[in-house]
Amino acid sequence: MEAPLLSDTVEGAIDYKGRPAIRSNTGRWRSSVFIIGVEIAERFSYFGISSNLISYLTGPLQQSTVTAAVNVNTWSGVAFILPLFGAFVADGYLGRYRMVFFASLLYILVGISLPPPVHH
Repeated sequence: MEAPLLSDTVEGAIDYKGRPAIRSNTGRWRSSVFIIGVEIAERFSYFGISSNLISYLTGPLQQSTVTAAVNVNTWSGVAFILPLFGAFVADGYLGRYRMVFFASLLYILVGISLPPPVHH
């Protein structure tokens, strides 16, 4: 008797209740819609911030152009390096879906905790 090419369960994977993951019930587009939505929101926020950050730093915060450029480049560098840290935590400790959830939650909490803009 030959073994089937694909088994009913995903080897080494469990669902959110700790049971073996059944191939027909996990993954696919149902779970990826959440990640696609988060990534679209992240790109909108990144480009929205980066397009206005130099004006904000030189205007209301009254930084010199050189200091503002250094701060923008630092922010951009951190924004591009931080996913490597997130990947390490996701692969080693939390798992990809929990990591996306907690990173999104952190993003929202930081966003709503920022002070309102100062008007002169």
